[in-house]
Amino acid sequence: MSTEDKTSKDPLAEWHRLQVDFQTRLTEETFRYLRRLQGAIAPITPGTVLLPEQGTDLTARAEPGGTFEITLDVQNHQRVHSVAAPALDPLVSPSGTTWYPEADFSPEFRLVAPDETIKFVIRVSVPAVLPAGTYTGALSLRGFRQGAFRLSVEVNGVGAAAPPSQRPRRARGATRPQPKGKPRKAKKQ
Repeated sequence: MSTEDKTSKDPLAEWHRLQVDFQTRLTEETFRYLRRLQGAIAPITPGTVLLPEQGTDLTARAEPGGTFEITLDVQNHQRVHSVAAPALDPLVSPSGTTWYPEADFSPEFRLVAPDETIKFVIRVSVPAVLPAGTYTGALSLRGFRQGAFRLSVEVNGVGAAAPPSQRPRRARGATRPQPKGKPRKAKKQ
C-alpha cells in the first residue's frame, strides 16, 4: 500500500472514531437521563413501605447553601447479578419542613456481580433557604435487596430569607371566611 492509500483511509478512520465516541457519550447521557427520570417516578408504588434495618443509619452535617457527600459501599451477597440505583427520598424536619434534595450519584446505576462491592458517592446540595434543623429521610437502593438506609442530616446555621417567589404559601381551604357583623335575614317572598 502506498502512503496515499493510508492517508485516504485516515479520514474514514477518524470519522469512525468520532462516531464511536458520539455513540458512547449518547449512551452515557441517555442512561443518566433515564436514571434521573427513574428517581422522579421511582418504581415504588403507593403503599410501599421501606423499613431500614438495624445498623443502617447514615448521618451528615451541612450548612445552608453548601454541599455534603455520603459514601456507601454496597456488596452483592446474592449468587446472581443485581441492579443498584441509589435514590434519596424527601427529608423532613420535626417541624414538618420537607426538603426534596438535589443529588448527584456516582455511579448513578450499576449492575453488581455476585460478591462484588461497589462504592457509591452521593453529593447533595443544600438550599440556601433551608432552615436549620435535623432532617430525616431514606437513602434507598432501587432494585437492590437492601431496602433503605435511614438518613439524618443536621443543617447548621440559619438559612437566608427566601425570595418572595420561593416563600411557602398558606394553604387555602374550600370554605369562605364568615363576614363579621350581624347576620342577614332572609327576604320573604
